[in-house]
Amino acid sequence: MKDTDFLIRVGLSLRKYRSIAGLSQEELGDRTECDKNTIGKIERGETDSKLSTMRKITSGLEISFSRFIKDVEARPADRLSTAIEYDYHRLFHYCRQLSPEQFNNLCNTAYIYAKGNQLQNTGQK
Repeated sequence: MKDTDFLIRVGLSLRKYRSIAGLSQEELGDRTECDKNTIGKIERGETDSKLSTMRKITSGLEISFSRFIKDVEARPADRLSTAIEYDYHRLFHYCRQLSPEQFNNLCNTAYIYAKGNQLQNTGQK
């Protein structure tokens, strides 16, 4: 794996965990005493940060450094899989903000939509 590919994977994983934690770059920076611009550069794969910086960031995200690195190593290489995963995590973050009733309504709507597509694809009506 090229260094640039590795840095992009680090950035995507950082963005994912920050999004799951519901933190902005600035909020994560405040937690970790890192500049928000540094966090942005890491997320975009523009900088090769020090291990001590990454340890601070993972600590601020309340995940272990080893778990973070395992996630980086396991990331899919193609951009489509990465984009789908990123969209999934954005949806997950959105759903965390819903009330139980709103979440239930969303799930029921998604089920009805998926069932309708399944019937349509099999030729049934």
